[in-house]
Order: sequence, then structure tokens, then C-alpha cells
Amino acid sequence: MIYKNTALIQQVSFAQTISGTANPTYSTRIASLACSIQNRNLQTTNSYGKETLVNVFKLYTANNTTSLAISEKDRVIWGTKTFEITGIADGAGRGHHLEIDMLEVK
Repeated sequence: MIYKNTALIQQVSFAQTISGTANPTYSTRIASLACSIQNRNLQTTNSYGKETLVNVFKLYTANNTTSLAISEKDRVIWGTKTFEITGIADGAGRGHHLEIDMLEVK
């Protein structure tokens, strides 16, 4: 597979504020991940009784020690778009590449 895109992977941590709430902060886990990103389909989500259409994206990348550090708690930055990771799978079950499902964060 040819990886024609590059993405930034950020990991989240939570810093407690003086008022006791936890604010998310993001740091770079992988600065430049070679990948391919494709818009897969539209999906309907129901959040608090409101149905919304969202774009579902899939990121493909080589299965190696760098990409194996990616977690479902991480987020992906690609150009001006930010995505939350909704699933990570071993593509074709052979350890060749990873397939990462993502939703765009608005």
C-alpha cells in the first residue's frame, strides 16, 4: 500500500484545575505518521436525543513499533482536520498494516 498522506498523532492527558475539573491537554505522540486517509461513509449518530450525520474516515498505516503505540484515546491531526479514534484493527489479520477508524471532531 502506498502511504500518500502524513498525520500527527496526539495523546491526551488531563490536568486538574484549581476548581477540581479536569481539562484535557494534548502532546505529540507521533510527529509524522506516513499513512493513507480515506473518507468512508456518512453515519448517523444520536447524541442527547439529536441525530447528526458525521463523516467516518479510515486511516491506513504500516504495522510497526511506531504505529503500535497508537491508542484509541489518541487523536489524529491531518491538515486542518482533527479526528477522534473510534477503533484500531490489524488489517486483514496478517500484521501487515493497521486500519484506524476515525470521526471528525467539529
